[in-house]
Amino acid sequence: MTDIIVVGGGIMGLLTARELARAGRGVLLLEKGQPGGGTTWASAGIISPHGSSGAADLAGEAGTRLRHPSYDMWLDLPDAIREESGMDVEFRLTGVLLLALNEDEKRGIQEKAVTRQWGDTEWIEPERLPGEEPALATNLAGALLVKGGNVEVRRLGPALEMACRRAGVDIRTAVVSQEIIAAGDRVRGVRTSAGDFEAPVVVICAGIGSAHLAGARPAPPITPQRGQMVALDARGIGVRRVLMTVNDPYLVPRTDGKLILGATREFAGEDPRLTAGGLSWLLGAAIETVPALREAPILETWTGFRPLCTDYLPLIGEGHIQGLFFCTGHGPTGITPAPLSAALVSALITGTEPAIDPVPYDPKRFD
Repeated sequence: MTDIIVVGGGIMGLLTARELARAGRGVLLLEKGQPGGGTTWASAGIISPHGSSGAADLAGEAGTRLRHPSYDMWLDLPDAIREESGMDVEFRLTGVLLLALNEDEKRGIQEKAVTRQWGDTEWIEPERLPGEEPALATNLAGALLVKGGNVEVRRLGPALEMACRRAGVDIRTAVVSQEIIAAGDRVRGVRTSAGDFEAPVVVICAGIGSAHLAGARPAPPITPQRGQMVALDARGIGVRRVLMTVNDPYLVPRTDGKLILGATREFAGEDPRLTAGGLSWLLGAAIETVPALREAPILETWTGFRPLCTDYLPLIGEGHIQGLFFCTGHGPTGITPAPLSAALVSALITGTEPAIDPVPYDPKRFD
């Protein structure tokens, strides 16, 4: 019996389906491609209670409030996923260095660390940086060490799919969700490329695809933000921690010596093509931060699309149609707040006490 339909099989959809199945609900998950693909597959997998050191962190205090407890959930989640799926998602708490390229950036980072309540942090002066990260450029103004690390998203998606299937979630792939079916103000199900599926509760977790679902109220005001990314072979360089700069790029080391560089922030519709200018900027800025990357072989390039809501906050909760819920629109920092977002929408569906006040994320703030 299908109690709940989850539309979208990225990290939001998979974690939401997992939460609801663990609560005893019969869950059907509809995914147009491969579960864990799309935005989840394309992301860098940075896990940290802060958003970023600069322009990417636009959600303000409400965004911070969502990330902090969700980060704490991440400390136990990888072990739970391994138990449920048999797969290691390569979650590593390396620490995150927020790099200041000049004195103005130094002041800005230090101020945000206090006003955004980033928790335990340590300022590292330039003379100490070689001991923390030997490959860094020597002209930096310092760095703030904050909690965090990264998860290998290309293992996370398959592991969550396995965990969901073993929990009893019915996952249908190659199914394009097209329209929300409603009778008056009550949801009835989803019209798809494979026919109609009925359930008294539907949860939209479809990322940039959420905006294409006809009949949803509100119509999610989500815009795709393209990010071009590069993977380098950095085994000979040995970057230890996640490195972030105020206006990007960020550099994320993997356990196999691969280094992920990301990302551009472009409004180019859903055009997945890489551009000469985007890659040139990304590589040039990364080399300026870690000069030895000039000799690093390029392993892979790709694009991803962040589901960016107009007010930079996600939609989590019930919309204007009874039984139609949302967990989408998390923008550029969706991996960290994913566990709490899934738990929050699950609590609202099942009638249990939510871990935090859901009001800032209420979809009904939009017409």
